[in-house]
Amino acid sequence: MLPKELLKEVRRIEIKTRHLVESLYAGGYRSVFKGRGIEFAGIREYYRGDEFRSIDWKVSARSGNLHVREHIEERELQVVVALDLSASMAFGSGSREKRESAVEFAAAICLAAERNNDRAGVCLFTDEVEKFVHPAKGRTHILRLIRELLYFIPKNRGTNLKVPLDYLNMTLSRRSVVFLVTDALRIGSIERELRIAAARHDFILVLVRDPRERLLPDVGLVEIADPETGDEMVIDTSDRVAMQNLVERQEGLDQNLTRVCRNFGMDMITLTAGESVVKPVCQLFAERERRITGHK
Repeated sequence: MLPKELLKEVRRIEIKTRHLVESLYAGGYRSVFKGRGIEFAGIREYYRGDEFRSIDWKVSARSGNLHVREHIEERELQVVVALDLSASMAFGSGSREKRESAVEFAAAICLAAERNNDRAGVCLFTDEVEKFVHPAKGRTHILRLIRELLYFIPKNRGTNLKVPLDYLNMTLSRRSVVFLVTDALRIGSIERELRIAAARHDFILVLVRDPRERLLPDVGLVEIADPETGDEMVIDTSDRVAMQNLVERQEGLDQNLTRVCRNFGMDMITLTAGESVVKPVCQLFAERERRITGHK
């Protein structure tokens, strides 16, 4: 028997994300994750709306016209949510921590997979993979995933995105839809691993943020501690130049993330702690559907 507390929490998540899960079940979920499948079927000419990452550049160069590689789509999808459980994910300036928003998102994806009779799994990580539940189907399995998402206590506090990427690249033998949920902004050192993951899987980066990480109120001197390393520093929030430099630094990291995702054919969405996860996810699905159908 599952604890009543878990069933109550699952029910709360189901109610809160019902619109999202129902929207995905209604057809968007299947259509936007058709991807390239895993079994090669042939080459054909490029048509407007085809994904650029499906283009076979060698054939296109020889023929003088764009051609794409077609693959046979599998009947069922395999979805994996890789969730960052480092100490910084416990931060929240409002009513909710970043981890709470991330877990709500991950649970909604798992519930959508269940509704579509697809396989779902989770990878919980810090600076090591602390828990991996292999993708499977069924209500009992999904409840297990949500239990791990809600109640798993990590051993470590740090973050190393290279670790889960290497692990999933070695572990997932079949093409999967992978959601990497993290608050880490620096990904320059893992571009190789991201490129491999994006080539093997339908890879979506889910960035979790808190408003106060980007804009601090003017309250004078503030002592800030890094929750992962314990390092402390003092910031003068009344110093406009310092605050502007902080904003520009964040914008630079954002631009680098956008560049990397674009270069590797990855999608990226941003979740904000304390805000609904439904809107950004629905926007992602709508954008992917527009790309697939060629509609603007």
